[in-house]
Amino acid sequence: MTNPQLAGIYCRLSYAPDGSIEKVERQEEDCRGLAARLDWPVSDQHVYVDNSKSAWQRDRKRPAWDAMLAAVDAREIDSLIVYHGDRLIRQPYDLEKLIGIADSKGIRIASPSGTRSLDNPDDRFVLRIEAAQACRESDNLSRRLKRKIRANAEDGLAQAGGRRPFGYGVPTGQTRTRRDRETGEEYEVPVYDRMQVVPEEARILREAAQRLLAGQTAYGVIQWMNSVSVTTEGGTWNTKNLRTLLTSPRVAGLVEHEGVLYPAQWEGIIEREVWVDLDAYYENVSKAFPYQGRRRTYLLSGVAECSGCTGKLRAKPTGGRNRKTSRIYYCADQRCAVKVGRNVDHLDTYVTGAVLGLLNDDGFRAELHAVNGQEQLGAEIAALERRKEATRSQLGRLADDEELDPAVLALSLSSYDKKIAKLRAQMGLSARRRLLMRMVGVGVEAWEAEPIDIRSATVDALFRVVVHPTMLRGPGFDPGAVKLARKRLD
Repeated sequence: MTNPQLAGIYCRLSYAPDGSIEKVERQEEDCRGLAARLDWPVSDQHVYVDNSKSAWQRDRKRPAWDAMLAAVDAREIDSLIVYHGDRLIRQPYDLEKLIGIADSKGIRIASPSGTRSLDNPDDRFVLRIEAAQACRESDNLSRRLKRKIRANAEDGLAQAGGRRPFGYGVPTGQTRTRRDRETGEEYEVPVYDRMQVVPEEARILREAAQRLLAGQTAYGVIQWMNSVSVTTEGGTWNTKNLRTLLTSPRVAGLVEHEGVLYPAQWEGIIEREVWVDLDAYYENVSKAFPYQGRRRTYLLSGVAECSGCTGKLRAKPTGGRNRKTSRIYYCADQRCAVKVGRNVDHLDTYVTGAVLGLLNDDGFRAELHAVNGQEQLGAEIAALERRKEATRSQLGRLADDEELDPAVLALSLSSYDKKIAKLRAQMGLSARRRLLMRMVGVGVEAWEAEPIDIRSATVDALFRVVVHPTMLRGPGFDPGAVKLARKRLD
């Protein structure tokens, strides 16, 4: 068999959490040395590198692998050199794909363990055995790794690697060397003790949680977060990363594995009952506050209702878009026969006076404190979740008992789901009461200092504001055309 005319080199490193390419460079160096000994010419443009790419996961994309197959198919290269066979192939599927493309093209494969030809039936047979062995080893490695991950979770330990989580990670004084993927330059990064709470970041997280549960929109909380902190990567906060952070089990001192929560070995930043409230908040936010996440400008926009169609009022200029004029709340429903409108400043002042009067009323304060039990919803849900998981573990041990009816086991678990769902449905009441407990007794100056989101949520928690047509002509405000219906606290 004649020597190849142009060989390609394929290098792959399965996992490089720090972006290091050192091991890949070693593979390329050894492959070039082998090519020199075999007298196989190699072109720099036919060196294919997949860094941090798995060859065991069939659905994992390997760009360099795909480019190499295209080069083989186009006859740009007639041979391949790899550090070891498992760097090239760890699934029989990949081998068959390579054989299909290289069929009858005389492709040869070389590695320190030997040289094979895809045209030779005996070599194909050996390659298929090696691919099956590599696949089996990957399966065994995956099984052991999964068992280790599960054991760590049961012991309350988090998995290593990844970015420092906000709220955790005190510098140890040590550093780790990383290599830039683009330039190849090395740089030092600090090592953190991720079991330790960062007090200032923990305070910010608790404040963000309380702001959300008090009724401030996610957009408003994000604005505040960006004014006092940045992410651990130095970036800005957004809806996605804030939600991910606040609903992560870590901040509640928990470790999650396959849907099961285990107590962590680190201290939680947010109380578990509050963490459950946050989870319920994000589930019900669109129903409880339809305009959460948008920037609110006006107190009663989306809160006050039109008496004609019960649609929510919006704010707009009275004199057109291009003129600086006063604004009105108006009914935007074109089908409404009434289409009420009211001056924004006048209606805001009137409703604010009613709200502050109620919040400073001794009778209302007594009524608010007399509503018992709602603050315990989070604790009840957390307790039910723990009992559900304990029951699931017990049933798992009893599942092989032939005398037990599987339907009874399923019914036992479903009863917990129904109770939890019922409590979660009431979580809006708990968040509403928490808001009112925060705002009770507030004065005019303190009220104006609150974010517009919280003020608007307070109005919505206390009153149903219905605007009727007015019979008053000329300037002024007709309080008789605005009906404030008190909402029940229970």
